[in-house]
Amino acid sequence: MLELLTAILKGITYLTALSGAGILLAHWSLSRGEHDFVALKQSARISAIMLALAAVAAAVVYTFRLGDAFTGQNIIALLSSPLGLALSLQIAGGLWLAFLAGRSSAIVGAFAILLSFGVVGHSATRGIASAASVLVHITAAAWWLGGLWTLLAASQALACNSFAALVRTFSRQAIWVVGLLIVAAIVTAAQLLNLQIDFTQEYDLGLIAKAGLTIGLLIFAATNRYFLAGRVGTAKSAVTWLRATIIAELLLFLAIFVTTAWLTTWHSPHEREQGKAEISGPITINDPWAPATIGNLPTAAGYLTIVNNMKTDDRLISASSEWAENVTLHVSTSEGRIAKMVKLNAPIIPAGGQLKFSPGGNHLMLTGLYSPLVAGDTVPVSLRFERTGDVTVMLRVLPLGERPTANHNH
Repeated sequence: MLELLTAILKGITYLTALSGAGILLAHWSLSRGEHDFVALKQSARISAIMLALAAVAAAVVYTFRLGDAFTGQNIIALLSSPLGLALSLQIAGGLWLAFLAGRSSAIVGAFAILLSFGVVGHSATRGIASAASVLVHITAAAWWLGGLWTLLAASQALACNSFAALVRTFSRQAIWVVGLLIVAAIVTAAQLLNLQIDFTQEYDLGLIAKAGLTIGLLIFAATNRYFLAGRVGTAKSAVTWLRATIIAELLLFLAIFVTTAWLTTWHSPHEREQGKAEISGPITINDPWAPATIGNLPTAAGYLTIVNNMKTDDRLISASSEWAENVTLHVSTSEGRIAKMVKLNAPIIPAGGQLKFSPGGNHLMLTGLYSPLVAGDTVPVSLRFERTGDVTVMLRVLPLGERPTANHNH
């Protein structure tokens, strides 16, 4: 349920963020204040308000996802993370843009909104170059989307000749902006996929689907540029057809946002790195992972699923790691509204059964960390079983707020 809410809120965020910021960017570059579309300004203001509300709602949902409880510790963890910074930029930028939509200073809010996409997410974990390519890609996409909204509003508000001039201006600028968008998209995808495409990975297939939708956008854009733009000032039917293709492009943008929300909620480029089974034999360890730590926080949690392949029960006696002074077994419980942790004493893994360690339930508690856990790290943990003996597993560190994919049973 929380994952579905997350996907919905992400879709709303993409639509409202790129619409609000994009309308401002495109309107400034296309008309330079020559035309003032009241309806367009109001649309930007509404988008900005919806973005701020969606970011607040997302903060609540992400806080619950961190530990399935709305606690002060989880709130602080969220606010101290890159995800918290991104949500803060969206809230602040949205409110700034909402109150100052008719002023030149509103551009500050637009840039804050766009910057939020460069500080968090799959690309941000790959380094500055990847984050920069995402920012270029998002900014270009926002301008394109904002330009479509601007043309749609202008088609009803401007005289035929004035609208034709605006269309020609959009067509000239779009060549450069769309070129930047395509280059940035290719660079970002190459960094995420390490120049490899695996057709068995749903994340890769999702990126291919987004590429297909983008090609559809390019086809409509080329139609507008080479077949309709030159006829807008002389044929009324060209305006009608242009409005139809603009609406089609807006629908394709919506499809891209839905695909992106699905992709970033349930799938990750880390899928290809995780591998479902870390250890096989009498005991199988599935999906070992840990969330990145906040700053220099000396504690972290680890999660995994232990599968007992034997015909007899086994017990997990203890755990240890070279990265921490102590590793203990705990379970999260709640009494009323009070959440607390209780120590697990040699939990049983039944014959042919499994024992799950997941947020809000059983977990490994690593205390006295010698180094913060950074997304992309692998942390060795030794598990001691009553019958099987010692089993070493590598916890893959994921960005804060991200979890292994749904098909990995978490």
